[in-house]
Amino acid sequence: MNKGKNSRLRTVIQSIGTKSAIVALLVFLLTIAATCAGGYRLYRTTKEEIDLQGKVNAVEAAKEFDGYLLVRKSTVLLSGHVVDEMIRQGRPNSEILEYMSAESLSIKKSIDENYTGLYGWINGEYLDGDGWIPDADYVPVERPWYLETMDDSNDITFVRPYLDEQTKTTLTTLARKLSDGKSVIALDITLARIQEITEETAKHTKGSYGLVLDDKGQVIAHSRPQERGKNYLEEEGTLGAVLSDRLFYGSDRQFELRYGGRKYMVFAEKIEGDWLSVSLIDTRIFYRPLLIILFLLVFLTAMEAVVFVVVIYNQSAKNLAVASAREAQDASRAKSRFLSRMSHEIRTPINAIIGLDSIALRDDSISLQTREELNKIGASARHLLSIINDILDMSRIESGRMELKEEVFSFQDFLEQISVIVNGQCEDKGLTFVLTRATPLEQYYKGDSLKLKQVIINILGNSVKFTLPPGEITFIIEQTKQEEDRAVLSFTMKDTGIGMDKEFIPKLFEAFSQEDTDNTSRYGGSGLGMAISKSFIEMMGGEIRVESEKGVGSTFIVTVTLGRVSDQELPVTDTEAQEEESQDLAGLHLLIAEDQELNAEILADLIALEDMTSEWAMNGQLAVDMFRQSEPGHFDMILMDMRMPVMDGLSATRMIRSLDRADAASIPIIALSANAFEEDVRSCLQAGMNAHLSKPVDIELLKKCLRKYRKA
Repeated sequence: MNKGKNSRLRTVIQSIGTKSAIVALLVFLLTIAATCAGGYRLYRTTKEEIDLQGKVNAVEAAKEFDGYLLVRKSTVLLSGHVVDEMIRQGRPNSEILEYMSAESLSIKKSIDENYTGLYGWINGEYLDGDGWIPDADYVPVERPWYLETMDDSNDITFVRPYLDEQTKTTLTTLARKLSDGKSVIALDITLARIQEITEETAKHTKGSYGLVLDDKGQVIAHSRPQERGKNYLEEEGTLGAVLSDRLFYGSDRQFELRYGGRKYMVFAEKIEGDWLSVSLIDTRIFYRPLLIILFLLVFLTAMEAVVFVVVIYNQSAKNLAVASAREAQDASRAKSRFLSRMSHEIRTPINAIIGLDSIALRDDSISLQTREELNKIGASARHLLSIINDILDMSRIESGRMELKEEVFSFQDFLEQISVIVNGQCEDKGLTFVLTRATPLEQYYKGDSLKLKQVIINILGNSVKFTLPPGEITFIIEQTKQEEDRAVLSFTMKDTGIGMDKEFIPKLFEAFSQEDTDNTSRYGGSGLGMAISKSFIEMMGGEIRVESEKGVGSTFIVTVTLGRVSDQELPVTDTEAQEEESQDLAGLHLLIAEDQELNAEILADLIALEDMTSEWAMNGQLAVDMFRQSEPGHFDMILMDMRMPVMDGLSATRMIRSLDRADAASIPIIALSANAFEEDVRSCLQAGMNAHLSKPVDIELLKKCLRKYRKA
C-alpha cells in the first residue's frame, strides 16, 4: 500500500514539475512559520501591554497618593514650625491655642471641611484647635499618636492607620515632635480619597486590582472595599498573604505571582509614609483573546493547506488528462461535484470565522491590538475565500459552463465601486491613484458588470501589489466606438511598478504562471487571476493587450463591447432603492433553517444586532414543521440553507409553498448557501425561493435583501 502511495506522489510531482512542487511546499512551510512567528509576536505584544498597563497604574496612582498626602504633610510641618517658634519665644499656651484654632479653621476652608483640626501635647498641656475637650480619663501621652511620634525619628510621623467602624472610613494621623523633645502637634486625616483613587485606577485596566499597604502590611485602601483594614502579614494561605510575603521579604517591586491556579503581574511603588502603592493584574483576562486568535490562525493555516492541495491536484489532473471524450466528460462532472462539495465544506467554516470576527469587532471594549489582529483574521479569511473563488471560476471556465449576464447597470456606480476599492489599497500603500474619463461616457450600459468589474479590479490590484511607494496607478476610460445598440469601451491601466520581461508576457495569462517563483511567497495570490480575466474578456468579445518594461512599469489595455441602453430600458430612479435602504429591520421575526449549529448561532447573533429575532430549525423537515405549526404571520421571512440532512432546502421550500395556508405562497424565502454556482441560483428560484445569497454571508447584502422583501 505504501508503495502505491509513493508511486501516486511521484506521478503528481512529475505532472506538476519538481520546481512547482518545491515552491508549493516552501510556501506551505513559510505559512506555518509565519503563523508561529505571528503567535509568538502576539504573546510578546500582550505581555508588553500587561507590563505597560501595570507600570502606568502603579506610577500614576503613586503620584496621586503622594500629591494628596504631601499637602497634609506640609500643613503639619508648617504648623509645627510656627508652634515650635512660639514655644522658643516663651509664648503662653493661650496664644498657641489661638493660633491652632485659627489655622484649623483655615485648613477646613482651604483643604478639607471634614478635618477635626490641629491638636497636640504642648508645654505639658493638651490643646485642641477645634475646641474638643477630652474626657477626664483621656491621657494624651498614652495615645498612639503621641507614643509613635516620640519613637519616630522622621520629620513627620505617619501614625498606623485604622478603620473607623462607624463610617467605614480609613483614618490616620500625621504628627510632628517639636524641638523641646516633649511636645507633639498632630492632625487627623481621612484616607477616603486614597480609596477613591485606588478604585478609579483599577477600572482603567480589565482584570486589575489596586491597593495601598502601610509599612506593617495593613491594607489602607483596596479596589475591593471588603479588603480594607486587613493585615496581610497576619494572614496565611490567602492571596494577600502571598503578595505581602513577596513585597516585604523580597527586594523586587515588579514580579510574577501565582495563586489559586492563576498568574498575576505585580507592580509596586513606594509613596509617602513608607507605604506601598500596588497594582495587581490577572493575566488570564489578557491572554484569553490571544488563545482565540491563535486557534483561528491555526485553522486558517490548515485551510490554506487544503487549498494548496486542491490547486496542485487540479493542475496535475489537467496535465495528465489523456482519456477519451466520454471519460473527460465524466471527469468534468466528477470535478464539478468535488468542487461543489469543496465550496460547501470550506465556505461553511469560513462563514463561521468571518461571522465570529464581525461580532467580535462590534465589541467596543476590546483593545486596539486585539482589534488589529481581528481585522487581520478577517482579511486572511476573505483572502482565502478569494483563492477558493478563483479555483471555482477557473474550473467552470475550463468546463465551458461559465455564463455571461446581460443586465443594465449604472456606469457611474461601476466606476465608483472600483475607485473606492483601488483608491483605498493605494492609500494604504502610499501610492497615487488617478482616474480619468478621456471621452464622454453614457450613464448606463448593458452587460455582465460583475465579471467586468472583477477583471478591472484584478488588474489594478496587481498594479498596486507590484508597485512600490511613491508610485502611481493610472486608470483611463474612453468610449472608442459607438453604434446604434453597441458601444466599444477601452480601459487603460498603467503603473510604475516592477514591470515584466517581454519574454514572459505571452505566459502571463496561463494558469498558475509567475515570472518569479519568489512572488508567490512575497506577494501571495493563486496564480489564476490573469487567466480568469483573459477568459472573461474573450467571452465578452473583447481583448487584453499588455505592454511592460522591467523596472519601469506595465500598461494593460482592456477593450470590450457593451450594449447601449434605450430609453425604454432605463431603470427607474433611485428613490425606491433609497427608501429601501432607510427601512428599519427592527421587529422582524425570522426562521433560520441551518444544519450547522455554529453557523446558526452566528447568524442569529448578527440578526439580533439589528434588533431582529429568530428561531432555529436544524434541518429542512423541521423547518417545514415549525412553519406549518405556527400561526399565519408568525414568521416574517425564512433563511434557508441548501444542504441539510433529513430534507434539503429545495425540497423544504417546495413543501412550504404547497401548504394550504394564507402566507405559504407569499412568505419570502431567501437561500443562504455555500454553493455559489449559477445553476444553484436557478434551482433556488425554480423551487420557489425569492433570492439567493452565497456564504460566507455578507451582512450588508443580507440586510439589503431583507429590506427589499419586507417592503414587497
